[in-house]
Amino acid sequence: MVNLEQSIGRIFLVASLLMPQVFGLAIERYDFTEQSTKFAIDFYRNVFNTNENAILSPLSIQSTLSLLYHVANEKTATEMQRILGLPANPEQLRLNLQNLLNRTNSDDLRMASKIYHSQLSLHPDFLPVLQKSLGVDVEPANFTHKQEVADSVNQWAARSTKGLINEIISPIDIRDSEHVILLNAIVLDAKWKEPFWPFTIEKVFHFTNGDHIVGMMFMDGYFSYGEFDGLKALELPYEDHTDLSMVLILPTTGSLEDLVKRFNMELYTKMDSVMDVEKGEIEIPKFKTSSKIKAKDVLQSMGLESAFEEGAFGVFAEHPAQLTELRQNAVIEVSESGTKAAAITVGGIDLRSGPLYDFIADRPFMYLIRRMSTKEIIFIGHFSHFK
Repeated sequence: MVNLEQSIGRIFLVASLLMPQVFGLAIERYDFTEQSTKFAIDFYRNVFNTNENAILSPLSIQSTLSLLYHVANEKTATEMQRILGLPANPEQLRLNLQNLLNRTNSDDLRMASKIYHSQLSLHPDFLPVLQKSLGVDVEPANFTHKQEVADSVNQWAARSTKGLINEIISPIDIRDSEHVILLNAIVLDAKWKEPFWPFTIEKVFHFTNGDHIVGMMFMDGYFSYGEFDGLKALELPYEDHTDLSMVLILPTTGSLEDLVKRFNMELYTKMDSVMDVEKGEIEIPKFKTSSKIKAKDVLQSMGLESAFEEGAFGVFAEHPAQLTELRQNAVIEVSESGTKAAAITVGGIDLRSGPLYDFIADRPFMYLIRRMSTKEIIFIGHFSHFK
């Protein structure tokens, strides 16, 4: 028989999203998009491994954790504010998340959250805020029936990601101490504004683990492009109504690892300042990448430690709670017509006769998918390893 005092109050988080609450720290100026983008870059740098391709959504992780912010203790809330970039005022965060959902939920980009909870008495402030303000789907579950819970979670994941992610947990992942599972899914299915030519050509790509043949996509046209600090940056917009784009960043000197080490908000801002719409010839590989990130380990290394300690969150009415796990599964598929991604962004044109630049991504590169109007990063990753 499981000891109740030891078993209750543990939270199993799959995917990424959270709701912050901070105590006593006043912030005169707060920009959620700026803080979200900074967290995305910091988290990605801590995840980076040149020997593995990666796709992740730090925005989804930040959002998942924010679901707990309003019931966090003072120590945990302060850490969440510092590491995740959350505002001091929980009400401000609630409004920020509402705005994020309003910007995100469309046919091309959608975010959804769900909570499974046991029959233990929940704190009266926990669910109402999430359901009323953020439209979080809530479902009671019997966690002793682990197969049923895992099946339900995976079915939700498959529906929410349009089949891109079909399994995120198995029955053995659900501990006897689990009483809440928080889920967040963010899905992109967008078409390029200017599609690539409807064919690929086999060419050599210089991976970190050797040269291999890949299918390269081609096109030419007018795109936002810039060269700076030993880098080339190219922005490929999706259809106008999406306000989304993919930015590819290719080192011209040094390695991808060198780029990631110095990639920060200052470099990200500088990139936009040097980019301009010019005519160019584009070659990038057609690729599909999936990632499974142990976000708990990454966040702890970044300094978010108290969230995983006993009593971090007042989720239950009578028992302390802590996070026991935080994972993210993500997938991206880039093809001639557009991009599909999931995880559980005009200037004047100077007409010229020939291309002013070429962007040939035949070696490891970094990429991100962002909102064009705000520069907010939604997905970030790299392509470097042949597998």
